[in-house]
Amino acid sequence: MTRQLTFAACAMTVLATPGFALTCDTGFRAFTHDAGETCIPEMPERIASLRDDSVTTPLMDMGAPVFATITREADGDGPRWVRGAVDIFGQDAVDAAGLIDLGGHNPPDVEAVAAAEPDLIILRAYQIDTLEQLQAIAPAIVMPDDMLFLDHMAWLADAAGIETTFDTELASYHARIATAKERIGAPEDIVISRFDMWENGLWYYPNWGAIDQVINDIGFAKPTIQAEETEGFNGLSVERIQEFDGDIMLASIAPRWGQTVPMLTAQWDGIAPFWRDLDGVSTGNLFWYERDVMVGYTFTSLHRSIDLLTTVTAGRKIN
Repeated sequence: MTRQLTFAACAMTVLATPGFALTCDTGFRAFTHDAGETCIPEMPERIASLRDDSVTTPLMDMGAPVFATITREADGDGPRWVRGAVDIFGQDAVDAAGLIDLGGHNPPDVEAVAAAEPDLIILRAYQIDTLEQLQAIAPAIVMPDDMLFLDHMAWLADAAGIETTFDTELASYHARIATAKERIGAPEDIVISRFDMWENGLWYYPNWGAIDQVINDIGFAKPTIQAEETEGFNGLSVERIQEFDGDIMLASIAPRWGQTVPMLTAQWDGIAPFWRDLDGVSTGNLFWYERDVMVGYTFTSLHRSIDLLTTVTAGRKIN
């Protein structure tokens, strides 16, 4: 796409007002996002992503033409890394993608984005202060916050012009969910609790990436405190730990942040040693999962979550 077309498309964004249909140049289409409506390429070829885990990684998973991304600073002297993608696909796959490094995300480096010459820029709401500068480079759209998992994926697929890929992946996922339900038998009779604790107490977030999507779609029961929670919490008193009990307990670790199972269990023993008295723990039904993989916004993460949940529940007799 030429620079002239880029600026023409952006001009249409500026001129658009409520009540008037947005008219776009040939090869562009009107796209509604969190900051209004913008003319974007019908089939973008060079997408710049200003968030790695929630934008770059799902775009890579669906085969979208994302070619530049923000990155994270590694601990020590290690290379910068793409959160989510490295953990889910592996460093070799990320290296093979040849992504242009745009630097940090808060705030994004506008000059680096301009040098990459994208034809579409996707940013998150907390970066909106840079929107006007980014719109001068290429059509820039703001992804809404707090969308449900599949809505999140569908929005990105729409923006990238790969709705057919999304539909195919979604059909494959739904087929596997049906198979998992059949193998498990009566998932509604099994209470699955996502159980996490830190120094300040218990924490839980609903609709938390792939793992929760699969729990919901298979139809497992949840502890009441989790089934009724809509906002999430971080720091709930450990005195309420019994409310987190379940037939199957799932706890998360983040190895990239130095977390290991022995480290967390030792920490929990110091904070609330009675966590070991939960039925789901004392019966050997506590299972650990890698957070950045199983919570990731990818179809890959959905399938891995199905594998995990089927393995720990299929054929079990839950009392």
